[in-house]
Amino acid sequence: MSDNLLQIDPNFNDPSSFKKMADLPMATSNPYDPTTSPNDILELLPPDGSMFGLYSDPYATMVYYQPKQGNHTGKYWLNNRLEEHSFTENEIALIDFLSIHRVATRNQIHRVVFKEDDRTDKVRDFIQKCRKRGIITAFSWITPCIDGKKKPLIYGLTRVGCEAAQLLLHRELPKEYMFQPVEFTRTRGPQMAGFFYDLVNNELYSELKRIDRVISWERKPSLRLNDGTTHRPGASVELIKDRGEFLTFWIDTIRLSHDWYEYTIKVFKKTQLAFEKLPLNSQPKRVIVIVDSDSRIPYIGKLAEEYMPSVPTRFTTDERLLMGLSRETFLLFESQQNQLKRSPISFLTDEHEGMTATEYFESQSLNIEDEDDFED
Repeated sequence: MSDNLLQIDPNFNDPSSFKKMADLPMATSNPYDPTTSPNDILELLPPDGSMFGLYSDPYATMVYYQPKQGNHTGKYWLNNRLEEHSFTENEIALIDFLSIHRVATRNQIHRVVFKEDDRTDKVRDFIQKCRKRGIITAFSWITPCIDGKKKPLIYGLTRVGCEAAQLLLHRELPKEYMFQPVEFTRTRGPQMAGFFYDLVNNELYSELKRIDRVISWERKPSLRLNDGTTHRPGASVELIKDRGEFLTFWIDTIRLSHDWYEYTIKVFKKTQLAFEKLPLNSQPKRVIVIVDSDSRIPYIGKLAEEYMPSVPTRFTTDERLLMGLSRETFLLFESQQNQLKRSPISFLTDEHEGMTATEYFESQSLNIEDEDDFED
């Protein structure tokens, strides 16, 4: 099978043609019911007129699921666990996960907190217990763009969950990490765009975790550059390829809004400047850009070529990440040939045999002085 995925209009490289297309790459058909669709939907749909990706719907708004569940039990659970020193491994792992990544779906929790061969029922039962205990809460979303597909429940820490993170992990979490479930009866819930940003990043993270390649992950880290300024990519992940081989990737995610074009240029300019201000051994090996659809990549790929020409970039989409890591996950845009090509990253596969993150951490042993060794 050819690695060429999408042939682009031959006039695409013409600057005047590109400027017109890049400013407004609009769909010409609407796959949703026109009687419920927003008036400006053609401006935000993927250029090929396909439906929004799972985490790409710009019209989605939050709805809490069973918001009263666990409301009066959280404090009791936390006090009991503290008094009896009885936090379970899975509880600690879940709190750790959500206190770094903010939100997650059940499938993401399965890949990060549990073993791959653990039954789905086991994961579902654990999540249900955590909700009843008031550690986490659940929400989903509604949208006028109805596609007939069920939406996943999303989980985040309650106030008690955030307090547990502070006590167990010494993490003072920002307010955006704490979820207070309520019923939005006379108003719409918050826009889902910010949550989608985290969820699609976590789709990549949970797959990297599943194949056991993650050494560390930072959400929106503040990276100090050589001139004293800072840069904040969407995420920074350190991966292990093999013993002694560690690679850093940056992740930037583009979600659709009416200013996505200007926002993308701004992000790419900052990334190029940061790349130039870092020594070679501190530069990311790749910058992964997550977009809403394959048909958006040529426009964003051309912007990447113009505004961050020094940065090695790969593209992927919501739907490609949801299919799991494979040869199909990452794409390269080749402007000279006007095409997208598959660009597999060899060590990010199930078949790669290099040292894993688990093996790396297990090589670090605790070696402390015994109290009896101290002399008066």
